[in-house]
Amino acid sequence: MGIYVVSVADEDWADSEIRGPVLAALSGELERRGLGRFPAPGPARPGTSAAEPGRRPGLLGRLGLRGRPAARGGRAGGFAEQADRPYGALEALCRAQPDGSRLHDALLDWELLVPADFDGVIELSVPAEPGGGGARIRSAHRAAGAARRLADVLELPDCVPRDGGPLALTGWFAGPAAGRAAAAHPGPWQEVPDAAYYTALYLGAAEHALRRGRVIAYG
Repeated sequence: MGIYVVSVADEDWADSEIRGPVLAALSGELERRGLGRFPAPGPARPGTSAAEPGRRPGLLGRLGLRGRPAARGGRAGGFAEQADRPYGALEALCRAQPDGSRLHDALLDWELLVPADFDGVIELSVPAEPGGGGARIRSAHRAAGAARRLADVLELPDCVPRDGGPLALTGWFAGPAAGRAAAAHPGPWQEVPDAAYYTALYLGAAEHALRRGRVIAYG
């Protein structure tokens, strides 16, 4: 079934024994930093359930809350893209920049990406998934800034989808639109398609988090 980067709807926080404690711990830490509490979740909608059983373990051994991409039963208006490409090209692109470590951490070193503006990482002792050892939280503001930096380096054309609906980016790169864009907008992005894909993915995810006030997770 693969791994996805997904947004977590407000009501989803209430339908899991894992998510409730994470929300409480996250809200407490944000409040301690003077960033306000995370919005309280509403009641779970009828017919919703906790995370699906049998899902693959997290990316690099630790992916966060399990989401439900809209194409597979999730909610309209959410963010969902596949994270099934090799990460080596993105990591190499980050390392090639003067502040590569900061870019790498902002984009890849988290279980949850939240719409709150802070530096560094928030480490929670509460696990973000069953059997986990805790959760690393980073700011969507920082992730968006890092992704924009890489998009500039790659000369990523504006026609590449960022948040065009569930699996819009996944389908774009797999279909003829990517070839047409390469012919019309040649640039460094063509030489490293996996890095271009993930740059657009994380930029879209971070911007979705900021625009909609949603947490981004892996599922």
